[in-house]
Amino acid sequence: MSPLLSKDSPLTKLIINGIETKCSSGNTIPLVDPSTSQEWLRVDEANEEDVNIAVGHAESAFQVWSTLPSYIKASTIRKFGELIMENKEVLIYFECKGNGKPISQASWDVPVTVGILNHMAALCETDNKSAVSTNGSPGFLNYVLRESFGVTAGIIPWNVPMIMFASKVGPAVAAGNAIIIKPSEKAPLTSLLLGSLATQAGFSPGLIQVLPGYGPSAGAALARHVKIRKISFTGSVATGRLIQEMAAKSNLKNVSLELGGKSPNIIFQDVDIPSAASACAQSILSGSGQTCFAASRIYVHTSIKEVFLKFYTEVLELAYQGIGHHLEDKTTYGPVVDRIQFQRVQELLKQGDNSEKIVIGGGSSSSAPAGGYFIPPTIFTSVADSAEINIREIFGPIVMVHTFDGEAEVIKRANDSEYGLYGAVFTKDIDRAMRVSKALEVGSVGINCTSPVVAADMLFGGYKASGIGREGGPDALHAWQEMKSVYLKIGQVE
Repeated sequence: MSPLLSKDSPLTKLIINGIETKCSSGNTIPLVDPSTSQEWLRVDEANEEDVNIAVGHAESAFQVWSTLPSYIKASTIRKFGELIMENKEVLIYFECKGNGKPISQASWDVPVTVGILNHMAALCETDNKSAVSTNGSPGFLNYVLRESFGVTAGIIPWNVPMIMFASKVGPAVAAGNAIIIKPSEKAPLTSLLLGSLATQAGFSPGLIQVLPGYGPSAGAALARHVKIRKISFTGSVATGRLIQEMAAKSNLKNVSLELGGKSPNIIFQDVDIPSAASACAQSILSGSGQTCFAASRIYVHTSIKEVFLKFYTEVLELAYQGIGHHLEDKTTYGPVVDRIQFQRVQELLKQGDNSEKIVIGGGSSSSAPAGGYFIPPTIFTSVADSAEINIREIFGPIVMVHTFDGEAEVIKRANDSEYGLYGAVFTKDIDRAMRVSKALEVGSVGINCTSPVVAADMLFGGYKASGIGREGGPDALHAWQEMKSVYLKIGQVE
């Protein structure tokens, strides 16, 4: 089957009720090429009026979709995944065009996206939507039903839009809901394309709608809307707090939050040093460090610090030699997403005091293409645990490399953070690996591996300020369902 999408035809309008629709205000969002800083396209900007229209269509779509048997829902979700695979080249092109990720790094985004959808389709078919109890209440047959919320919403970031789209849409529709997606205004194109493919896959019109827009307008309208019963957000801690507050002040809708991270990676002295260094380097190189679970705090045993730094630096420098426009096949290192992010990272780099040592990187680079938002991989050592750059999520290719001497010490330091999304421990000692992985206050732990290692059939989410709730895993649909207890009295024999 020939692809339905084309690189020559980006979608620029809202996806409402299954069709491309002009926004009500006539306003548009400029899209800028991160490698050149030049505007190249504009897309329609949704506002509160558009949200209200979409909610009305979502209510109608939910009435149809929620009555369908699970096998039809599951087959539609799988068909959606098939269409994504058939159009993977176009989707990868616009994914990278929008957020600056090199084409060479994006090839895995499509299979991961489809894998998430297939997992949700399987859960849709096999998930038991009721549980029966006869033991606790003699004379009664009691059972629990899990039922759809109805109209839901997902707000997703710009770093991996396709994966985030599937992480919200997949479980939402598998659980029987309708969903409105607000992609980031920085990179909305793949979400619009996926919204179009969803219609082609056979989803009820209005079941999956896509409204590009800014957070204070479209995002806030979704968080406050009283007919939206569930909202899931992936992004910054500050915005997550605002969404939770708006949800509480409106209809107390159910809220799931997957927020920031400052992931500690602990390297013990018994490791395969080149392998550990490569894994940690690839983590911070992915998306030029713009991932919530990037290995941005590394704790290396004092006895192997110099050897580790040698291998770690070599991997970063080799990748940086492939700096270039992100749409070129030879490019292995791309820009950060836009001027705002570029300036934010630069400002944080300046906050290092004289006691902090830059091993490589720092600031801008003369080897970067002119005009682009390029920041070289940067390693800081001799950084105080209390330093601003060690505490705050930078969301860029900036790494703190610390040393430690004892297990208890490094666990305490690793946990001394408001974040708790991801962590890793590298060691050949299985007992130590189990102790440390249990002690780390994070939602996911890699043992002899690190981010971006995740799996659709595993839970993902954070401790502390890194979020509320979990996505994925064997119970992924439960976060998108209400629970109801039913008590059936059994008549007695007369």
